[in-house]
Amino acid sequence: MQRAARARVALDAGARVSLLVWALALGALTALSRIPFASRYLFSWDSANFALALEQYNVAFHQPQPPGYPLYVAAANVARLFLGEANASYVCLSILASGLAVVFLTLVAGALYGRSTAVLAGILLATSSVFWSQAEVAYPYAFLALFSSLVAWLCTVIRCGGCRAGGLTAATALVIGVGAGFRSELLPFLTPLWLYAALRRPAALRARLAALAAGGVLLGLAVAAWYVPMVLLSGGWSAYQQATGGYYAYFIQTTSGAGKLLLGLLENTRALVGFLYNGLGLALAPMVYFLGRFFAPQSVVADWRVRFLLLWIAPPLAFYVAVHVGNPGYVLSFLPALCIYSARATIGLFDDLQQAAAMLAARRPHLPALFDARWILPAATIAVLGIGATNGALFLLANGEGRYREIRQIDQIFERQLAYIRREYAPQSTLLVAYDRSRQYRYYLPEYKLALLFDVAVAGAVTDTSRYWERRTTLTVPSGVTAIVFPDLTRNTSDQPGLVEKVDLGNGVELFVARVQPGDEVRYGYQYATAHKGR
Repeated sequence: MQRAARARVALDAGARVSLLVWALALGALTALSRIPFASRYLFSWDSANFALALEQYNVAFHQPQPPGYPLYVAAANVARLFLGEANASYVCLSILASGLAVVFLTLVAGALYGRSTAVLAGILLATSSVFWSQAEVAYPYAFLALFSSLVAWLCTVIRCGGCRAGGLTAATALVIGVGAGFRSELLPFLTPLWLYAALRRPAALRARLAALAAGGVLLGLAVAAWYVPMVLLSGGWSAYQQATGGYYAYFIQTTSGAGKLLLGLLENTRALVGFLYNGLGLALAPMVYFLGRFFAPQSVVADWRVRFLLLWIAPPLAFYVAVHVGNPGYVLSFLPALCIYSARATIGLFDDLQQAAAMLAARRPHLPALFDARWILPAATIAVLGIGATNGALFLLANGEGRYREIRQIDQIFERQLAYIRREYAPQSTLLVAYDRSRQYRYYLPEYKLALLFDVAVAGAVTDTSRYWERRTTLTVPSGVTAIVFPDLTRNTSDQPGLVEKVDLGNGVELFVARVQPGDEVRYGYQYATAHKGR
């Protein structure tokens, strides 16, 4: 009780208003800064799955891919009523979620450590390269940051015994259930934090248990409200279970510790470190420096705020290392918590420097006092602004997955390729053969026939001599087909390309085309395509 009371003293009425103003301002600036860089076309395979789900929702058809994201698709359906287009609707949701995530992250950081830390943490999240990129494309990962920050803020209010904390305990469980309809992993990731806040709030045990029971009921009802319709729209339980079972089995076999043992753990850890570097940049320096002190065992025992951050970070971190981390956006489930820690670590670094300067001045009286304690916060602020500038530059100027250059490159590819294909090739006489962007072409060119260039999912399910990069599909051109277009072949390793020719569309955009006749033979696979006249 006494420790919780101290945590609230720093936020009197005036401080709370000031914190809210800062939170809203940072959130608004975050959302506004995303608008000029938003993608114009569906960014990825998964983005196309989400777009196709707006036409017909069915997880068995991977519209969208498992586990289904029903509330995310439902929210995009509402947005499409106003925006009229799938990609714009999903991107609008991402922008809105990113702005709100910064708002709630600032609020939770302020509740834990005060306004100064809150503002620094908000700046770090807003300028994160990974966080920025996820707001510009049709991906649901910004909602990981939004719901994680929202639930964490609610949990700080519950833990500190805020107004009507009992009712808020149940309401927070409802928020977790709704969030799981956007990203299902939020349910196991956030439940431990909610349980800790509810069990440790200053109230009688009976009141705490009653609030938990009510929250459990609301959580179950919230999940059932989207889970049951999702299964029914996907053809029933058997069809849904078959689709999700095969999908998860593939990832468990190819990425998890259960499937690949130590190699899987090492590969996941390496990928996670890379994603965190992209998400935090130079902020990692003070974080590494301060790690042993901030999360020292005595700090964990003595300070509930450290335990709070650990419970926020540990569940997703353990899952990503042990099971699967497939996209930089995954780290947004705990990146807000790391931004709070990074802000504290930066302040701690300059506090240590000030103490070292004071010790040096005491030993060398003839030296001027170079670093007064009053400069700790300004110095930390300058450092965070510098980190934010470099992280923003990473997104805007550097090459990398999901960064602005890739977003614009994909926009340019679709803009030029779609116009060229529609202008030069009739749907009834053209076959598209694609892999990486095949789902986007299915969405944008539904009138064209489409075949898969290769199937990566067969890796490990066939003999070593039939690995996906070695497999070839042989096709005898059917009647009525006069052109086969390979829009994302990237490069052709065939030493006898035959009828296959590269078409340069300008600005680095190209595709491969084979003008054929019925009876011609076409072979294709990973970075391989050749076609020859039939006998």
